[in-house]
Amino acid sequence: MPNMTESEVFDKFAPIVARSLRIDVSQVAPDTHLSDLGAESLDLIEITMETESQFHIFLPDKSILETAVEVFGSDILEKDGYLTDEGKRLLLRRLPETDARTFEGEVAVKDLQSYFLRIDTWVRMIQGLAQYTPSECAVCGGRMTASMGFRMKCAQCGEEITLRSGEELNREWVREYYDQEYRPQAGVSVSASGMPTA
Repeated sequence: MPNMTESEVFDKFAPIVARSLRIDVSQVAPDTHLSDLGAESLDLIEITMETESQFHIFLPDKSILETAVEVFGSDILEKDGYLTDEGKRLLLRRLPETDARTFEGEVAVKDLQSYFLRIDTWVRMIQGLAQYTPSECAVCGGRMTASMGFRMKCAQCGEEITLRSGEELNREWVREYYDQEYRPQAGVSVSASGMPTA
């Protein structure tokens, strides 16, 4: 499913949300927040599991900001509960241009949770992860089908692959951003252990 459009992803994701929350699918719109539809933590787990199964993807456990804070360390991306300019810069590089207004002015980190619970945010995340789920076997060109766990198997030759997790892909992107954009601009060097030094 690597070439799905946002509209195709939405059309497949909306019924998952509606079934999980026992609501009519017409209530699920791109700018709707899952929390406004009544989703609680157990519902989000169900929606996550069903989404992973339907789209053959492996969703991240954490937001891109949480992963980035682990890489950057404390007080660089957020300070006293608010995004720093660097935190805004990182999110603007990762998230769509259409969402730039979300990061104008002071942005409380707790308010970002609402952004990450929007239907269209999920749709774009699903679309991005689906690019890493092959529909054809790299060995023989056969059709890939879901296997056990987060694996895909070729229906023709039996070749199996493990899907890359959203967590792994987020961490890879953050490390690349940190090494190629943040470090050179901030003048941060790295010790032999890989930890930033002033």
